[in-house]
Amino acid sequence: MKGLLLKDIYNLRKVSRQYLLILLFFTLYCFFLKNPTFFPMMTILSFSMLILTSLGYDEAVSFDKYALTLPVCREDLVRTKYVMFLLLLGTGSVIGMLGNLAINFLIPDVESLAEQLVSILSVVAVFLIVFSTMLPLVFKMGVEKARMLLMVCYIAIFGVIYLGITLMKKLNLEDILTEPMMIGLAIGGIVLAVLYVFASYCMSVRIIRKREW
Repeated sequence: MKGLLLKDIYNLRKVSRQYLLILLFFTLYCFFLKNPTFFPMMTILSFSMLILTSLGYDEAVSFDKYALTLPVCREDLVRTKYVMFLLLLGTGSVIGMLGNLAINFLIPDVESLAEQLVSILSVVAVFLIVFSTMLPLVFKMGVEKARMLLMVCYIAIFGVIYLGITLMKKLNLEDILTEPMMIGLAIGGIVLAVLYVFASYCMSVRIIRKREW
């Protein structure tokens, strides 16, 4: 599996310069909006999207067919992509948080660090769920067809979040929730999202075992 991971990393180096420019643009845009939370949100999204780029490279050259002639099993192909996705999400989260802290020192009168932490943890949970939903679809129908459903996943998840926030406002729960409670809820969301990732992985393994090339 180490070799498969290195192959993905070397492939993604092709777009490294583009992502440096994207990070620079997000940084400048945060200063324009005076909203440091925008930086980690877009950074996490950008890095998470790279998993689809990696899958697209493999699909373009039918790499999976070749990989099965090597001493690897079908489960390794799935496991590698999930590990790669978590590495990309983790990298995006770390860069996003560090950038968020740096921008905080330069932009006065912004949200408290606790509120920003809740926002970042919520974003991580959302992208864990979105891309864990996408990966089984990619293994089932391919990257291009699955990519078309990405927006549907976003609309569904953000629709649920919007309904939850609306319900909280109607019940006046915003006044009851303290910052420690909000952080606890965000961490709880991360835990549930991780469980969802595991369920997604099991589903992808079942799909890849039945798949015929």
